[in-house]
Amino acid sequence: MLDFPRWQVWGIVAVLLAGVLLALPNLFSESALARLPSWVPAHHLNLGLDLRGGSHILLEADVADVRKQKLEVMEESARGELREADGGAIPVLDLGTRDGVVSFTVRNPADLDRAVELMRTLARPVGQLSGQRSFDVEVRDGARIVLTPTAAGLAAETDSAMAQAVEVIRRRIDELGTREPTILRQGDNRIVVQVPGLQDPDQLKALIGKTARLE
Repeated sequence: MLDFPRWQVWGIVAVLLAGVLLALPNLFSESALARLPSWVPAHHLNLGLDLRGGSHILLEADVADVRKQKLEVMEESARGELREADGGAIPVLDLGTRDGVVSFTVRNPADLDRAVELMRTLARPVGQLSGQRSFDVEVRDGARIVLTPTAAGLAAETDSAMAQAVEVIRRRIDELGTREPTILRQGDNRIVVQVPGLQDPDQLKALIGKTARLE
């Protein structure tokens, strides 16, 4: 039979009692914890969805909507640049968005080169080393300038929108005071949101989508 010194026995007992004391809050609800003495630890062990249950939501970005917004921003930017161009405003006809591109006709052929240079400045590079731009700038029929969003530009815009969405979601879930939410990118255009302990998915959806355009 093993014979432990008395101090080791009491040490083991103390460690066991400390473990029981630290685990005690997990046996009570949060409302019951509020009624316990102040010296009792009041933190629950953070459990995942598999042990505690909760809400799981998969969000997906609408790439078509990202493209539409990108075209709208380019149209407004082109309008402003042409109006405020160095050397005087550049008169154009039919500036607008149609068939997935932004296009316009330069009224005075002498202004064509200036207009092309302005549009190429707006079609900023994507990344630092890729050599690609957010829009292709073409001249058609001698006077019509067409700006077409590139695949690289659309991917960069989607990535930026997703990163912003993750931060927005994180801030809003923090408003619930929940513990250890999981917010992860999945692929190029999806976000997985898991909130242990939140049993009402509709509450989570309402919180996430109350102002931002998240589906």
